[in-house]
Order: sequence, then C-alpha cells, then structure tokens
Amino acid sequence: MIPRHNLRFITRATGFSGTEVFPWALNCLRINLRFFGAHEMNLDGAENAKADVFRHAFRYGEVPRAALDEDALPTFAPLPGTQAHADILHARRERTFDPKEKIAVGILRNRPDHDRGAALKVGLFVQHKKLLHHPVVEAAQRIARGEIEVRVTGRVRRRASANAKPCRPLRMGHSVGHHRITAGTIGCFGIDRDGGIGILSNNHVLANTNRGRVGDIILQPGRADGGRMQEADHHVAKLHAFVPIDFDPTASNLVDCAFARLDAGRDCDPRRIDQIVLGANGWDIGEIEDLLLERMPVKKVGRTTDFREGWVDAIDVDNVRVQMISGARAKFAIFNRQIAIGGTDGPFSKGGDSGALICTHDGRPAALLFAGTETGGLNGHGITYANPIRTVLEALEIDLYTQPAGA
Repeated sequence: MIPRHNLRFITRATGFSGTEVFPWALNCLRINLRFFGAHEMNLDGAENAKADVFRHAFRYGEVPRAALDEDALPTFAPLPGTQAHADILHARRERTFDPKEKIAVGILRNRPDHDRGAALKVGLFVQHKKLLHHPVVEAAQRIARGEIEVRVTGRVRRRASANAKPCRPLRMGHSVGHHRITAGTIGCFGIDRDGGIGILSNNHVLANTNRGRVGDIILQPGRADGGRMQEADHHVAKLHAFVPIDFDPTASNLVDCAFARLDAGRDCDPRRIDQIVLGANGWDIGEIEDLLLERMPVKKVGRTTDFREGWVDAIDVDNVRVQMISGARAKFAIFNRQIAIGGTDGPFSKGGDSGALICTHDGRPAALLFAGTETGGLNGHGITYANPIRTVLEALEIDLYTQPAGA
C-alpha cells in the first residue's frame, strides 16, 4: 500500500487527480520492481527495459509484425501521426537529423551464460558526445537506472570502398562488386532453392544500394581494384536476389544483403577462408553460431583490412542510423537487431570490407559485416555493425554453401 501522505505529494507533483494517481503510481512501482528489484538484469528484464526506453524516452511505438514467430522481439519506430515522427520529418526537411536518429539501443551481455538469467545491461550508442546529456539519453538512464551503459561511436557509414587481385577459384574475403560500384568483399557462398550456387555479400556491394537489377554483372575484382566490364574474365556472377533497403524513417531494416549466382564455369572455394597476408593461417568455416555474447571473440577477412580480430560489443542493437548513399544527395536508413563489434588492437573494419563474413574464434559463421564508425567504441577504434547471418540467409531464402572443392 502506498502511504496517504505520499499520494498527496504525488498528486501535487504530477497534477493528477486522486483517482488518476493510483494507476500511475502502480505502474511506476511495477517498472521499479521489474528493473531495479534485482542487482542484475536477465534477458527478459533487459528486453523489457529496452522496450520501455523506446516507448518512454524516444516516444516510439511498436511496429506491427506478422504473427508467425512467437519469440520475435518487438520493433519500435516513430509512428506517423506522433510528435516523434513529426520531429524527424521536420529535421529531414531542414537537411539535418533529429537527435533520436543518432542514438541506437542494444543489449550488452558480459557473461557467457547460455540461459536467460545471464547478467545484462542496456547499451546506448550515441553518434556524438554532445548527445550524452540529451533528454532522450537522460530519460533512458532513469528508466534502466544502474543497468545502462552509454558509448560514443561517431557517425555510422556503410563499409564500401586496398589493393586486390583476381582470384580463381573465387574465395571469401576478396574484392567483388556490382559493375557500377567501387568494391566490397565476398562474404561467403550460398545455394538457393533451385540449387544455384552464388556469392553472398551486401545489397550495397552486389545490388548498388537498390539500384541494381536481376541479371546485372558482378565483377571480381571490384571496379576500384581494376575490375572492368570490358574484361570477360572479370565477369564472375549475375545479381539474382537482394533485400531492398527502406529509407523511410519509420522503416525497420534488418539486413543489407544480396545474392549473385555464379556464371557457368566459375568455381569457388566455399569452405576455406584464407588470410590474404602472406604466411598467415586461414580456417575452415563450421556450423552457424546463433548465440553471440558480449566480449565473445570474433574474426574476419575483408578486402581492405584483411584479417582482423575483435569482440562482440553488443547484441540486438536497434535504431542504428546508417549513411548508405554519400554525396550531395546522401541517404540514410535505420537498422534494427544488429550486432556491434569492436576491434582488438585497432579498427575491426574499414571501407571496402562490406560484405565480409564474421566468424567466431573457432570459425563458426556469425554475421555479415555492412557498416561501421571511424571512432568510438571501448578502445576508440570505432564500431563495426553486422547482420546476424541466420537472418540474412532466411531473408534471401538461401542456405550456406560449404561443400569442399570437387564434391
């Protein structure tokens, strides 16, 4: 029971009537019990806290979704007709961005527990240090009091465009690209429902950020690395499928991915990832890793930075605003349910590493690299963002192809 003198104080402080204050106070009590009653949040508590951050700090609403996966987490966006949506549209008309679009929210997991009772925190990733005291950040800190961590990341950009050469057979980690882009990275190889084998990478690498058409020519190496339409030997695949990127501020993008079927006569090495640096060791990829934890070690080979090691910074990161198209007519898109990764001894990725396959320390495919920042993160080397590989494969309706050469 709430003491009567406390109710009188709440009534004066909030302006609520005596009959209105009871539901309000009880709701506050439920929030406190849910998030602050225990010293550590479990996964349920962290997900609930994250949802309340979007509801009450961002003033976002839950986006309706198909009622198929009962375990799917809710996604939030600035819904049309709300003040949050009006603020964002007004800022874009003024050729700027509302601060809410520069704050991503994820879950930090710092113990390798495989159950829903592991110690967790809510993570806020802000793209500029001036946002550290923004009302949205301060409100989020109140909602998840004591169980939240704020990190400054810098601007998030796609990882497109370092030297690279033709590789035959085609191999993961090497230069590739739609004939109209600079160059990205061959992530891995997939097989579609019709048995077609092809290259898996980003939409902005293989499909020129939505502008490509099925049947477009894919070059290896990419154009920035000497690939030429006039050279028939550089033609290695044709665009077969991609998931369009939605640039509407209310949209929820989950993946930046595309699939290009190999041309007849083009072979690939679908199992081995070789480090391009002379004398370095590679690895055979294993089964997909679906459970990523904060601080879990990961590695990748990319067109620009070659072999890099890192660790998982956060999982289920929502509201990541990414610059997908540069120049005078820059375009940005919001991505949800992403994985944030930091480098061990330096940047985990740079421009041109887009599309690289990220694996666990024992070689299990985990994510598809697509974007990153130049600064921020725990060590100041930037943050790399990636789509969970299982989500990518399901979105493209393909399977990972790992048959050994000659099988």
